[in-house]
Amino acid sequence: MEKIKIAFDLDGVIIDKPPLIPKKLLEKLFRGKSHNGLHYCFPHSKIEQKIRKLSHFYLFRPPIKRNIQFISQLAKDSKFELYVISARYSFLRLETENWLKKRKTKSLFKEIFINLSDEQPHLFKEKKLREIKADIFVDDDGLLADYLAEKLKIKIYCFNKNVDCLKAKNIDNLNDLVG
Repeated sequence: MEKIKIAFDLDGVIIDKPPLIPKKLLEKLFRGKSHNGLHYCFPHSKIEQKIRKLSHFYLFRPPIKRNIQFISQLAKDSKFELYVISARYSFLRLETENWLKKRKTKSLFKEIFINLSDEQPHLFKEKKLREIKADIFVDDDGLLADYLAEKLKIKIYCFNKNVDCLKAKNIDNLNDLVG
């Protein structure tokens, strides 16, 4: 029996946003300007990278506990194979590894992919989802989720109640992933 491969984004799905910082401000910092909305800014200067690193410090990024509890239950079921596919850039590798270690979540996943080549996030995720032959992917970025739903023939879910996805399916609860 083939396993059902489910991949999760980190930020906004497993890791919560930093408190007291509006999501609109975060999006403005991370997104570039593009005609189709799918362009993300890579912080080239050291000061921009330091600010981004600080915003990803594990104490400023609480876990989304109900999602981690659900993923923990899935991880115990042998019919599922779980992955993380995060577009976090290479300079956030240590912050990502530290968060996963401190929150004791690394062992839940068969493999964890982060964007070490600093590719555009939607292209990186598309490539990784194809490589692992995922069946399901969950992201909180509506534009990115719609892009992937258009490009891939897998179930793409948008875990973001504030966004209306046109192609990806919106969900408020990860329990809706499997029945």
